[in-house]
Amino acid sequence: MATDYSIGFTEEEVLEILSVQKAELKKTLQSFSDSGSSATKRRLDEINSIISSCQLALRKMNPQKYGGTNHIHSSDLSGGFPL
Repeated sequence: MATDYSIGFTEEEVLEILSVQKAELKKTLQSFSDSGSSATKRRLDEINSIISSCQLALRKMNPQKYGGTNHIHSSDLSGGFPL
C-alpha cells in the first residue's frame, strides 16, 4: 500500500521528497538503460510509487494548485425515466 504523505508532512516536505525522487529517477533510468537488470527495474517501480504518492498528497493538500482528486459518481436508473 502506498504511503499517504498528506498525513504528517507539510506541503514543502512533500515537495522536497518529490524533488529527491525525481533526481533519483533520472539516475536510475540511466542505470537501467545501461544494465537493464531486474533489480534496477524494481528500484524504478519503488521510485514511481513514491512519486505517485507525493503527487496524490499534493492534490489532497492543495487541490487549487495541484488539481483535485478524481471521484466517480454514479446514479441508479433502474426505475427508468418518467415519460
